[in-house]
Amino acid sequence: MNTTRRKVVLATVALCALFAAPARAAEPNEPTADYYGAKGRCSVRWDVPQAEVEENRELVVTLVVTGATNPTEVKKPDLKALPAFINFIVADAPDAPRTPADKVIRFGYTLRPRNRTVEQVPRLKFYYLNPAAAPGKTRFPHTFAESVPIRVTAPPPKPRIAIPEADHLFGVLSGPGVLSGPFVPCRWAWGAAALFGPLVAVGWFLVWRRIFPDAQRLARIRRSRAARRAVDAIRKSGHAPDPPAHVANALLAYLQARFPLPESAVTPSEVAAALVESRVPADAAEQTADVFRGCDRARFALPNGDAGFLAADAETAVARLEELA
Repeated sequence: MNTTRRKVVLATVALCALFAAPARAAEPNEPTADYYGAKGRCSVRWDVPQAEVEENRELVVTLVVTGATNPTEVKKPDLKALPAFINFIVADAPDAPRTPADKVIRFGYTLRPRNRTVEQVPRLKFYYLNPAAAPGKTRFPHTFAESVPIRVTAPPPKPRIAIPEADHLFGVLSGPGVLSGPFVPCRWAWGAAALFGPLVAVGWFLVWRRIFPDAQRLARIRRSRAARRAVDAIRKSGHAPDPPAHVANALLAYLQARFPLPESAVTPSEVAAALVESRVPADAAEQTADVFRGCDRARFALPNGDAGFLAADAETAVARLEELA
């Protein structure tokens, strides 16, 4: 058997021995309740630093155990399981670590009285094992942590909230006017209301349409604005340092605002293809592309004095595309 298999076998045997070990056998006459495993000659008491607590507040208490010879083996009493503490909401407080040399054991709790009728921290019964006693019932004597009087007080009154309003708003009306009947409008008031209501509704509808136009009207407004800007820019191209470039840029800006023209469509062929994809007739798309071709020829060929014709062609292309809308 190699070393690895030997280690596995030894670990398995140790685990089997651990789980097969019998539990601690109870001694004869060992109490079934109120026994927490303490040995020696023990005494217990309650340490209540503050015997007065407001309602719905927590009271900090400590169970002090002295005389135990096995301090690390003593179990903390579960006050929540004891009927005497039914009038408290019990929570365990963290305890300091214990060592075998400790002479005093302290178990901390927080107790919240359920109402103001609670008058004391109840008495706690505590059995312990006296190893020096002879076998029998006397080996498990008991002692008590005597009850400690406490006082549950009412919570302080809530602060009054100042009301900044004037005093006359809270006055009580009196006199015969209080019992007068409700206001009854005359006949013409009902007619005015019946006529005034529809007028207000129609007026509000018109104002609403003016402030918040529908999608179709909003798109038409945007297209007309884009066309006006393009035409203005084209007509001013004669004063630009490079008129053909100015005309081409104005027309391209109009197309990008008017149609979903991609940013990559900059050449005449790409512009024509993008316009066709936007459901523009092929002849109109090609005529628009011809304007860009004319601008390129005017920019990169010898001057031929056709800048004015380019502006007119571009303006015609804008008008043609607007008619197709």
